Amino acid sequence: MPATCLQNVDVVILAGGFGTRLRSVFSDRPKVLVPINGVPFLKCYLEWLRGFGARRVVLSLGYMADMVQDFVKSENWNGMEITANIETTPLGTGGAVRACLPLVTSPDAFVTNGDSVTRLDLARFVEFHRAKAARLSMVLTHQPQVSSSGLVTTDANDAVTAFTEKPQGATAGGYINAGLYLVKREAIEEIPADRPVSIEKDVFPKFCGRGFYALKGEFPFIDIGTPESYQRAGEFFKQEAA
Repeated sequence: MPATCLQNVDVVILAGGFGTRLRSVFSDRPKVLVPINGVPFLKCYLEWLRGFGARRVVLSLGYMADMVQDFVKSENWNGMEITANIETTPLGTGGAVRACLPLVTSPDAFVTNGDSVTRLDLARFVEFHRAKAARLSMVLTHQPQVSSSGLVTTDANDAVTAFTEKPQGATAGGYINAGLYLVKREAIEEIPADRPVSIEKDVFPKFCGRGFYALKGEFPFIDIGTPESYQRAGEFFKQEAA
């Protein structure tokens, strides 16, 4: 099943951010195009998604959108259809997902951050989402330190009970938001349109207790958004390919 689980699920990649923290390393390109072992991150990520049958991808773009579009046009994606929604003003993560909705054709959308990688069998995630009859599902991975991430708590049935974005002063480990979501269209429709919205601060808390579930595990995870984490990304990808 891994080769087909995204075959009928449109993918939305959030790739419109300014990449401010990474500009000291790469100021001439958007974060989604920084090289990982000589290959643009976006290409690495799309090839990974293709391995699960992804056929339609919507890129949410903003900063340096033209460069990303030129890159997409220059590559052969072997039948993968890639479209884009370009923000004229920043809409935040939630607003970006809402703006992409007209380009999404499937009943559920697989939404992912464009600056992190979480390695897991996505067939397991799709099966989890369907078994829970969820409106919104997310992947959580356990990390020893959570102050720079979204800390999530769940009940015995895997329902999300609380979501705290970047908890201040947190020193213990916990389950963090891994940046992978499955969202029903009607749930996306609840996000206010045409204005900035944070999916982490404005959307997730409102869905607690309303069909919001989380798949937990100790999945390999890396965020390429800082110079320190970017330096580790090349080795991360080599290990995952081994």
